[in-house]
Amino acid sequence: MTTESILEIRDVHFAYGGVRAVDGCSFTVGRQASTGLIGPNGAGKSTLIEVVAGGLRPQSGQVLFEGEDIAGMGRMGIARRGIVRTFQLSRELLHLPVIENVMIAAQDQVGENPMTALFAAPRWRPQETDLLQRADELLAWVGLERLRYAPAGSLSGGQRRLLDIARALMARPKLLLLDEPTAGVYPALVQMIAERLKELPAMGVTLLMVAHNMGFVASVCDDVVVMAQGRMLTRGSLDEVRGNREVVQAYLGG
Repeated sequence: MTTESILEIRDVHFAYGGVRAVDGCSFTVGRQASTGLIGPNGAGKSTLIEVVAGGLRPQSGQVLFEGEDIAGMGRMGIARRGIVRTFQLSRELLHLPVIENVMIAAQDQVGENPMTALFAAPRWRPQETDLLQRADELLAWVGLERLRYAPAGSLSGGQRRLLDIARALMARPKLLLLDEPTAGVYPALVQMIAERLKELPAMGVTLLMVAHNMGFVASVCDDVVVMAQGRMLTRGSLDEVRGNREVVQAYLGG
């Protein structure tokens, strides 16, 4: 982990009609760090993640990624810069095999161009071989190699979460945004997901993660940002923020 910031949220505002979901939020994320984003329901966490990922354009403020303001660039532009996200509800292509679900997440595939696919096979076939090898490696890493040809729709909830992570990594992200990666997952697989995520910073991947499972957050994250009413309330280790009176009041509605 380094102290250099890869992401900086500067006074970001976003409202749904008259409801201020994100209301002047500001914080930074260190490169190759694992940062948890926690707070009570309605604090604005998932909305902020969607702003960073390009699904929402903030009304004001800046989202700086490696020094560049990416606010409002859209999903594709932001993904090409190295930011990839997973969702609270898995979004697999249920009828496709697991291996194909992973492979399609790779960016800049030569074979996606119909003319290249038809008339320039020597250009795309070596890339397809490389992508297949990487997809196999990622499936082995998350423990799904024996299910590579199974339809994605046949996986359990926990297995789908592992597939989400493998698919996200197929895009070679610099910053991975995770929204409730253990929602609906049995405890045994929660532990496996934690072990895999803890390896990512050493692989050059920065994590920003929304989660309610505090045990999971404690095992994965270097520190946590607490949001309440659309802005950052405090920041620190999980033990530090648990003892913060404002945090207790935000969660309990005091």
